[in-house]
Amino acid sequence: MSNSTPYTRSDASTSISFLNRLGGFESKESSDLFQAIVQDETSPSPSWIQRLLCDCGGPRTRVEGGIQDVPEISNLAGLMFQNGDEVTSGTAFTLKWADFDKEKRVCTIQVYGGYGSKAAATGLWSILDNHMWRFLSVLGRCCNYTYRISFSEDWQRADFDIKANLGCICCAKPWFTLPHKVAKFEMVQAENSQNGSHWLRNSSVIGRPMEFSYNLETVYKPDGTPTEFIQNFENDAPKSMLLSR
Repeated sequence: MSNSTPYTRSDASTSISFLNRLGGFESKESSDLFQAIVQDETSPSPSWIQRLLCDCGGPRTRVEGGIQDVPEISNLAGLMFQNGDEVTSGTAFTLKWADFDKEKRVCTIQVYGGYGSKAAATGLWSILDNHMWRFLSVLGRCCNYTYRISFSEDWQRADFDIKANLGCICCAKPWFTLPHKVAKFEMVQAENSQNGSHWLRNSSVIGRPMEFSYNLETVYKPDGTPTEFIQNFENDAPKSMLLSR
């Protein structure tokens, strides 16, 4: 695919294996992630796990949070690719449907879905297709693993708060915030970033100095236009990934 070719919606059907049905996942080709994560205006049909977490209805309408209306970071509403050598590298997500407060400059997203979000949060963050990440994402969903992202006044950097409900209690919001002395994440716009298209994701664990973790790159803009980073995604993203449902 050339950089000038916009994304084209796929009509391919999705089959769900027994293991994915048991864990509340569906498998997607990487080429279909933009459609599933960014374009689709309804969440996936909820799995038994999501229904257990007090989400008892059918697919929910996704509501744009408004991050795409801030020019400095509008490309965070496209398909973002975690490009690097970290354990989560290769996954993709969007902040288009995340809860967003422009005045407070705060964005909140449940990474794997869970209880209490108006954003219909399942299917917004891809998961590596292996048994370890199946287990961790089910655990994260039950614990309502959530990122609260606070942007600077100039929108050039952001700090992450990691939130969860300890004990993995069904129908409980993420009331606990992990202290920054234990783990601290930040992202800083790179020099070549255009409207939030390229961020440097840095991490600190157990009080250690902040270190570079990976590049966070917009591979498709919100309107489906591929960016200069599309080749990285096509070359390095796993052929298929999982989405929560």
